[in-house]
Amino acid sequence: MNKASAPSRTRILVVDDNASIHNDFQRILKAAPSRSSLEEHEAELFGDLDAPRPLPAVELDVELTLAHQGEEGVELVRQARALGEPYAVAFVDFRMPPGIDGVETIQRMFREDPDIQAVFCTAYTDLSWKEIANRLSQVDRYLILKKPFEPMEVRQMAAALSAKWRHERERARAHAALLEREAHLRALVDALPQGIVRVDRHGRCLEYRPPQGSGAGAVPSSLEELVPAGDAARVLDLVRRAIDQAVSQRMELSVEAAEGRRHVDVRITALGGDRAEAIVSLSDVTELRQRQEEESLLREREIALTAQVEALGALSTPIVPISRRVVVVPLVGDFDARRGESMRSALLAGIVARGTRTAIIDVTGVPRMDEQMATELERTAGAVQLLGAEPVLTGLGPEAAQQLVALGISLAGLRTFLTLQEGVAFALRRR
Repeated sequence: MNKASAPSRTRILVVDDNASIHNDFQRILKAAPSRSSLEEHEAELFGDLDAPRPLPAVELDVELTLAHQGEEGVELVRQARALGEPYAVAFVDFRMPPGIDGVETIQRMFREDPDIQAVFCTAYTDLSWKEIANRLSQVDRYLILKKPFEPMEVRQMAAALSAKWRHERERARAHAALLEREAHLRALVDALPQGIVRVDRHGRCLEYRPPQGSGAGAVPSSLEELVPAGDAARVLDLVRRAIDQAVSQRMELSVEAAEGRRHVDVRITALGGDRAEAIVSLSDVTELRQRQEEESLLREREIALTAQVEALGALSTPIVPISRRVVVVPLVGDFDARRGESMRSALLAGIVARGTRTAIIDVTGVPRMDEQMATELERTAGAVQLLGAEPVLTGLGPEAAQQLVALGISLAGLRTFLTLQEGVAFALRRR
């Protein structure tokens, strides 16, 4: 056996028990072809023997392997396939005593490598073409070359079968990649929770994947089996619109079920190309709609509660008229900016409505005097003065006074009294 190494070349195997045949294949497939006798005579007559001559139309760059017996050739094919360096073409002699014949050799090669192409090389045969075809049913994978053969025949067969081998391998790789992509897409589809159906423009179901957790079930024949009768015509119209306009469509259905009303989101997408088909996905969005309704109710309740709190805040700071020109606002509990704003708004509205001259703010019921409370009192006093009334603060005890001093707040410009009675007496005398 003789083997030349060239990884990028087309690998060709020759199996023949005649060493001279090996030499012929080496000369034909690896050496540059010689001139014909006519070309030699032309060159001699015109004196351009050394001038370049056009090469045959078929040029090859091969890695040639030679074997003497069928079993040896089969083993070479097996090893090459295992190493990922398979042979493209095998030229096999028909008779190779004492080993197996060419038909048996090629049968075994085909089992070892389903892609290899083969050529029978024979001067005579004990088998008819029908008998060979019966033993080798893959008639599209081998040719018969009669000895003695012309070099051009060998080169043409080698080139044609090598090209066929490469194209079939490329097609097989493309098909495998397509199957892998299809499997990947189907896995993605299977992971989706919604039901998916492929339909034509007439609503006939061509393929159906039920929703997860619903079981296999029977494949529906049309969309009418999947949507309510009253909505079938509308869904079919959207299917046709999606196909004709290549624009996705969407709608929501309300379906009566044993457990109550269900909401189904329908999305329709055309497959495109020449196929007048679309993918329809059916998603049960009942829980989503229920959550949205619950959130909407919660927002409405929050709005109502806020209004109630504001109303209670207004009621919690009542304006008590002492006379036509004097009002008292008793404050109770802790204060924040929101409650202070509510109290101030109510007081100012009361001053305007009654023509009040003196507004008494009583803080006897305020447990502590912090910076927030003091700020609200100062803002309220300033607003009262802007309306032409005099603010009076009552109920400010020793502890509250110390807290204000500690905070650095003097409440300057605001008249104060220890008790509400003193403040009321002052206001009435002022009147």
